[in-house]
Amino acid sequence: MPTLSIARTPNTNEVIPLVVPISITALRAVAYSPDRKNVIISLETKYSSAERRYSVPLECFHDLIVDLQRLNALTDTIETPISQ
Repeated sequence: MPTLSIARTPNTNEVIPLVVPISITALRAVAYSPDRKNVIISLETKYSSAERRYSVPLECFHDLIVDLQRLNALTDTIETPISQ
């Protein structure tokens, strides 16, 4: 895949290449697993009409929320000018 840009990890400041990701056009929660420890999700991509289903542990969603909050906080500090 071609490189889209580069980024730095927040903790180590390591440079990592960002590659062009697969474009998701639909993401839906379909059901819980019988033990209610996983969520069955459905994904559709830009270049395929096939719907794919995945079983995702609930902990992954907690981690995703934390990651989104962290990214939002990083974006806020970058976009907010420092007044002097």
